[in-house]
Amino acid sequence: MARAVGKTKKSAANPGRRRKAAPKDTRPWAFWTLAMLIVLLLIRLAVNAAELVPVHFDEAQYWAYGQELAWGYFSKPPLVGAVIRLTTEALGDSLFALRLASPIAHALIAWLIFLIARRLLDGATGFWAAMLYTMAPGVGVSAMIVSTDPIMMVFWALALWAFVRAEQASGTGAGRWWIVMGAAIGLGMLAKYTMLGFVAGVAGYLLFSAEKRDWKGLGVAAFAALVVFAPNLIWNAENSFATVTHVAEDATPAGSRLNPGKLAEFLGAQLGVIGIVAFLGVLWAFWRRRIWLDQPAMRLIAWQVGPLLGAMIVLSFLTRAQPNWAAPAYIGGVILAARWLLTRQWQRAMLWGQGALGLVAVALVWGLALLYSASPDWPRAYDPFKKMRIAEPFCERALAAMSEEGAEILLSNDRRRLSECMFLGGLGWDEIAVWNPDQLIDNHHELVATLYPGDERVMLMAVFGGADEITPRFADAREVETGTFRTHSDREIGFSLWVVEGFESY
Repeated sequence: MARAVGKTKKSAANPGRRRKAAPKDTRPWAFWTLAMLIVLLLIRLAVNAAELVPVHFDEAQYWAYGQELAWGYFSKPPLVGAVIRLTTEALGDSLFALRLASPIAHALIAWLIFLIARRLLDGATGFWAAMLYTMAPGVGVSAMIVSTDPIMMVFWALALWAFVRAEQASGTGAGRWWIVMGAAIGLGMLAKYTMLGFVAGVAGYLLFSAEKRDWKGLGVAAFAALVVFAPNLIWNAENSFATVTHVAEDATPAGSRLNPGKLAEFLGAQLGVIGIVAFLGVLWAFWRRRIWLDQPAMRLIAWQVGPLLGAMIVLSFLTRAQPNWAAPAYIGGVILAARWLLTRQWQRAMLWGQGALGLVAVALVWGLALLYSASPDWPRAYDPFKKMRIAEPFCERALAAMSEEGAEILLSNDRRRLSECMFLGGLGWDEIAVWNPDQLIDNHHELVATLYPGDERVMLMAVFGGADEITPRFADAREVETGTFRTHSDREIGFSLWVVEGFESY
């Protein structure tokens, strides 16, 4: 204490003496970030090339969407199908080509996070934010499959980057960034409607936190977004707004309300989605918001996190929310967390708690994927891809029987298995039929391939269990094979294959 007082008096006696400014950080953060992302991308591509993970029915369904390109589908906007069509046209209908977009998308997202944080704050924050994102366990697993999230999040990050640039530019320089922002919003909406969360964040920031507002620029962005998104709106209008209705029903399922257990489950899952250090960093940064509330850059980022993450937390309590629904909030969330953790000089926590633990978690998933791909002689409980072990043994039998029996159509009462068999057998929409006794349209398969009375085509019917309720509805039905197959050491699944012809009625 005495030493500190002495220093204070010496400074007071020399008022002209100034404290030296902190040296400018000239470290090549961009180089280190890019090197990290390229190395991880190459590792993820190599893992995907090994094809350790069987196809998921959602992935197969998105592939099927791409076989009949349209501006919309029953449950999803069109972009994921178009992207998969692009990668599989280039490299063939392999699992590697099917999933190629995901690891590339995550690398692009992390790079955009770095660019955003560097422009708003500094290069160090950008590097650590990109590291927090790309080392998250959820990102590592997401890179092993293809889904709508990473594709949509590329455009979320691009829209945020363009918004930051537009806010900092002026005149004609800002105009092109508003156009980029609007186009990115429209493309994000064509991937997943969660992109509306970005719009909510921008609106909140401009209404309550912004120091300036360019309403003309916002009008340009809104017009660009509408032009890009308009084809999907038109498709929905022509199809009774099927996608919009499905998404609304999925977000508000029937059932109990006020579920603290679901809330706890959702919050716990976020530790895996974005990582323990990153998620706790986001929560702590919001809790200590008074420290940065007067910083415009931090307010802008906070508005990209709070609305979506808050909405998902509330939804998980009211009904339920899937863990990945909050994923886009972490584009801004990792910047918020990295900035807060850097002010505390907790680089080691980020390096070991996020980086090392993230690698270990994903390596464990890779190891289990390798173990279970080698043999089914392992219990189902520890298989991270347990739901994806049915497709190959089931579809192998169904497709072989279809070829041997000369059937034109693959018929099933399970759209998930139909999706998987479409991908594994290269079938088109005109080569499948869906058993749909209530004749209501609840998914895209029923929208385009419902079996109707009077269909005389020869079909190979593949179902689980028995077919006693189905075969009497055909003029001719002949059993091909009935049996079981094993997916794990403790699980066997019964199936039945029939050749049917002359569908009469339900």
